[in-house]
Amino acid sequence: MNRSIRRVALVLGLAFLALFVNLNIVQLAKSDDLANHASNRRLLVQEYATRRGEILAGDLVLAESVESENPTYRFERHYPQAELYGPITGYYSFYYGATALERTYNDALLGKDPPTTENFVDDLLGRETEGNVIMLTIDPRLQRLARRALGGQRGAVAAIDPETGAVRALYANPTYDPNPLSQDPRNVSEIQDAWATLVNDPARPLTFAATQKSYPPGSTFKIVTAAAGLENGMTPTTTFPDPRRLDLPDTDRTLGNFQGGSCAGGRISMATGFRVSCNSTFAQVAMKIGAEKLIATAEKFGLDRDPVFDIPMAASCVKNDPGAGCDVPALSRPATAYSGIGQQDVRVTPLQMAIIAAAAGNGGFRVEPKLVARVLSPEGEPLRELEPARERILKKKTATSLKQMMIDTVRSGTGAVVGFRQASSGKIGGKTGTAETGIEGQPPHVWFVAFAPGIAVAAVVENGGDLGDAATGGRVAGPIVKALVDDWMRRTDA
Repeated sequence: MNRSIRRVALVLGLAFLALFVNLNIVQLAKSDDLANHASNRRLLVQEYATRRGEILAGDLVLAESVESENPTYRFERHYPQAELYGPITGYYSFYYGATALERTYNDALLGKDPPTTENFVDDLLGRETEGNVIMLTIDPRLQRLARRALGGQRGAVAAIDPETGAVRALYANPTYDPNPLSQDPRNVSEIQDAWATLVNDPARPLTFAATQKSYPPGSTFKIVTAAAGLENGMTPTTTFPDPRRLDLPDTDRTLGNFQGGSCAGGRISMATGFRVSCNSTFAQVAMKIGAEKLIATAEKFGLDRDPVFDIPMAASCVKNDPGAGCDVPALSRPATAYSGIGQQDVRVTPLQMAIIAAAAGNGGFRVEPKLVARVLSPEGEPLRELEPARERILKKKTATSLKQMMIDTVRSGTGAVVGFRQASSGKIGGKTGTAETGIEGQPPHVWFVAFAPGIAVAAVVENGGDLGDAATGGRVAGPIVKALVDDWMRRTDA
């Protein structure tokens, strides 16, 4: 009898222990996820009673809360700049949750972060609170220029400060207007229709191409391959054979150049190969140093790692596994050759390419991109400041050589067609890129990246934009980058 009682007591004790552990998991480990779940309507009703803080770019209001006519949901979120900043601010929707900055900085916009004594007292006494202000690094003039320069073409533009990583412009087409999703919750059918239109659009406007879409970088990746060669014993004067088509090892495949012939005749130096964007040269660079060293250098620039950013950003990969991020690189020699010219399975986001261009122009430092400059109290007092983060990834000698190669490219190479107004000054460097998509009959994506004092820019135009198969990076993406660089240098007297 006593044994049976002990068994029952043991079973009940284990059950209570399991219940206790589960409650702790729910209350502690999962409390934030549960509290912020989109279906938690009680919390949302509470949040809608708070005047959410503004999101600003300079003096420009990107997101604000205004008094509504709904007594239950006192404030309604408005986005005065609509499509121009929609993917950056994201939306704050009663039915579909929050995205982008509205999600990342939700607690700050509600006045809960950073925590203050005043916040604690307000919560304790049930007093009305007001959210903090988020100040962005975006330059509104450059943002408008990015939209105008890209026009109706599909693609994206990213511009950053090469010293601090502060994002100056971030735009993509297609884009979307967050206002229909963030209107009065009583307008259920209108909100649902707006959502259905967006999610069923084959252009995928809710996927922000500047940060969430990765593309084959084509010849812009030769920046990384050149850096890998320079870091591993090569110099700009190291020469290579210059065949019409390069025979690849372990296969009957050959690799050709853009114009179909040799790039210089005879032998060609790395510097010349970079300036004229010679595929066979950089395929040989990649194979000579090997996949392991090429990948190691790419990782220094930020590929094959989880990106850290204020809004969602896809990983850039040496070997992209569609739908699963970066695969473990294991490249054959032919695959290494194609990877060295930014093809095969190499995929990068436009923002990542701006980071690569910045490293080439700032002396060999990789910067972490930052979209938020500071968090301010409702009264304008600074609560949190941008903290630049950067690390040296290239030797000084490598960085100097790489920078000069990019300067020569805009002076007398494939980038000369862009026509930078200060190309001869030695302040601007760039690189073109034309990337095959791997889809038969589809025109290539075209790229241009550049650095100048205080700015680094990357632009990609999908499928050649308005020129289709006739497009090149210099002719189509180059003018987009030029518009931003020239305007920045003119205003900053660089």
